[in-house]
Amino acid sequence: MTCPSLSIVSNLQGGVVYSNRVLIMSSVHPKHTIVHNLSHGLEPTLNIHRDKLAIAPYGFDKSWDPSSDSFLPENFNAENMNGKVTCKVKLQQQLGLSEHASIILVGCIFPEGAEFDVKKVKDIVLNAKQQNIQFIFMGTNEGSAMNRTLESLQKELKDDNLRVVVEYDEALLHLVFAGSDIILCQSFIDLNDEIPLKALRYGAAPIALSYEANTNSRNFMNHDQEATKYSQLINSTFGNMSLSLAIDEIRSNPSKWKQRMMEAMAQDLSWDGECYDAHVEAYSAVKSL
Repeated sequence: MTCPSLSIVSNLQGGVVYSNRVLIMSSVHPKHTIVHNLSHGLEPTLNIHRDKLAIAPYGFDKSWDPSSDSFLPENFNAENMNGKVTCKVKLQQQLGLSEHASIILVGCIFPEGAEFDVKKVKDIVLNAKQQNIQFIFMGTNEGSAMNRTLESLQKELKDDNLRVVVEYDEALLHLVFAGSDIILCQSFIDLNDEIPLKALRYGAAPIALSYEANTNSRNFMNHDQEATKYSQLINSTFGNMSLSLAIDEIRSNPSKWKQRMMEAMAQDLSWDGECYDAHVEAYSAVKSL
């Protein structure tokens, strides 16, 4: 009797051996890490055929674009970010927060199925309480246990700078991305989590909610290895940055921070960007054989 898992590995091995080109979907892991640490028993085969391996990143729907987003009160792009200020003030008005564009606004959007570390979130809010930081916590799965936990947390902290949104609102979700200066993310490794990608597109810095966990994943984002442009971008900007460090940098050097965000916004991280190019390149390479 054949073990199903061994059969799957055998089929994958055959696919790698007999194919002309192999595309591996991975946003942050470079080729070296995939071959040597995430190969699930295929390391010898992948090593032999590594020249035919290419990495393609995940992306997001191109409709998520602040320059044409119909949910925003004013559109903006990497060349002209004035509209982001308008979006921020509108977001503050809508949620009853103090309307000051100079206040740092942190959004935290929890995708469906996300784990929620109550103690971690509480510590983050309490540590930032003396710095006049605004927080918006929003779940994308209405009626979930996580939303009830967020509501309890809001009642416990009783912070005028904290808002919890438990009813899913598509327009508000777009506005949170557009109006936030920082978006707290679960991690940069979850393949199904588009939040870091969308944050960059809307000029909000993606910062890992658990900085310690992100520190442990630095080896996944080594820009010296064959990696995606997204991996290199995260590694060179926000991948190893804590929330407190991001806040310090925004306040100490706002012009440098704005330039960094504009450069990040200019990258096409949608499915039509690097992912599309990687597939076209693979197809062209095979076609020319």
